[in-house]
Amino acid sequence: MAKDILVAIICDDYFSRNWMSLLTVRDWRTRVVAEVDDPFQLTDLRSDNYQKIDLVLLDLDHLREPAQLFQILWQRLKKLSPAKVLCVASRTDPRTFSYIKEESFAGYLQKDEISSSLGWALSFAAEGKQVYTPSALQACFEANFSPCKPYIVLQARPIPGLTPRQSETARLAIIFSIGRRDLADELTISEQWSYGMVSELYDKLGLPDLFTSKETPYSFINEDPVIKARLDDILEQLGNSKKARDLESLAFHLITMPVIIEDRS
Repeated sequence: MAKDILVAIICDDYFSRNWMSLLTVRDWRTRVVAEVDDPFQLTDLRSDNYQKIDLVLLDLDHLREPAQLFQILWQRLKKLSPAKVLCVASRTDPRTFSYIKEESFAGYLQKDEISSSLGWALSFAAEGKQVYTPSALQACFEANFSPCKPYIVLQARPIPGLTPRQSETARLAIIFSIGRRDLADELTISEQWSYGMVSELYDKLGLPDLFTSKETPYSFINEDPVIKARLDDILEQLGNSKKARDLESLAFHLITMPVIIEDRS
């Protein structure tokens, strides 16, 4: 089994930090090892405990002095080598690329475009690819910044075939992993009915077929070979477990798989 991808989050906004932390923790492949609220107080990242950080996830939304931040960050990364920085923002800004050091840059993601697929983006970045969403790549070109190969362009994938009610159930029960009783309260249904709705989602995703040697249900990922290989790896790690928590985690990875718009390997 591959080692965990160790991630440090730098973000001074409570809700954004929780969003990134939740998606990173929920993914089997990634682990949060540090969260820094104030981007100018990075002393924790210099301690011996965090020498093995693989990626720094940097939220750019509330930065008042980005030039100073990046200067401090590149200094800290000298002690965290070979950690790289993956930037996220609500709106991409071409000026960001003027602060970038290519050897320590893992990519740039627009939040609404990557959405719940953040863990997948981190996984690709940990392999050495620069990762972008479409708007971020456009900002890259506007800044006359040439993305280094290999790079990949990702976008969150809508789940076909789900009703609005099922999509909301998937968001609460699978992505946010809230308990069935709380799910029932949120959806104003009985607790028993909430279990049935989650089971129906598992059927829609084809989870029963994954454990019965039937043809695996890759149709909704358009047989994309890169994502299919990732899913095969996840299934191999899972083994034959059918525990509720394992099924929920596998469903999380299926639901959050992104569209690969461009792969320049």
